[in-house]
Amino acid sequence: MPRLTTRDGTKLFYRDQGQGDPIILLHGFGMNSLHWLPFSTPLSRNARVIMPDLRGFGRSHTAKFSESCVLTNYANDINDLVNHLNLTRFKLSGISMGALTSLQYQKLHPNNAPSHYLHIDQSPVCLNSDEWKWGLFGHEHNERIARARALVEQLTPYIQNNTPYRALPQKLTRKLWKELGLFFASAMSKNGLKSMAKTLCRSAIGQQTLLPTENWQAYIICLNAYLENNYDLRDTLREVDIPTTVVVGLKSEMYPKGGQLRIADYRKNSKLIPFEQSGHTPLVDEPLKFLKTLRDFASQTELSYH
Repeated sequence: MPRLTTRDGTKLFYRDQGQGDPIILLHGFGMNSLHWLPFSTPLSRNARVIMPDLRGFGRSHTAKFSESCVLTNYANDINDLVNHLNLTRFKLSGISMGALTSLQYQKLHPNNAPSHYLHIDQSPVCLNSDEWKWGLFGHEHNERIARARALVEQLTPYIQNNTPYRALPQKLTRKLWKELGLFFASAMSKNGLKSMAKTLCRSAIGQQTLLPTENWQAYIICLNAYLENNYDLRDTLREVDIPTTVVVGLKSEMYPKGGQLRIADYRKNSKLIPFEQSGHTPLVDEPLKFLKTLRDFASQTELSYH
């Protein structure tokens, strides 16, 4: 399987399927390139589909962060991937954290921007404020963010000491997996899948299936990045003119639909595709509609939706 050597010497894994016009797919938190395969395999009949494992996830799990801002690290990694593959024209898509990474990439590398962009269930603003009410976790935002801050504060000394996962206090690992279980449950719209996510996060086998723990610090570093940076990428949406398709899970508990639907207010060259039966993961909730949306996106040739 191919690997990329980034500007800081880190080796990252990526998948490269098919031939034709290239499209890069970026996964979200807790995911990896493997989760794209049910869609990339049929897509690769007419397109070249490139799917990196971001630092800390999948086969790039042990890769360490080398920059103070996680999104900047990811965005620069994607730029290194584009240059490594000599891509002069490509499409870009991201879900959740992958969508934030995509916007950060457009902000930092406008001269190497994609021709089209597919944005999947992600608010342009992560945390709530007096003028933004559609941040992470919706109506549970304040309570969940407070618990996340407390968890990060408790685990930070262990990150600083590079403590192996097996040496962490069991009380903290239980708290970590409880929050991760709630996080994955929030990504689901069906009660059965919510229960399954929580159950998996309570068992050692389930935990290792979901997220390896050799580089457990990566998960807390990602979480802390959301808390400390309060990412707001509305200016990027305004300033970078790329034809953009926005997939909105109308049942999303992770990011309320109200904030996502406002993306069209900031990027005029955009169109919204509501997924009426989907939560945060339309790949799971409406896979056939999502595959059609991805195929339509991959086949786009026009430069504007106007």
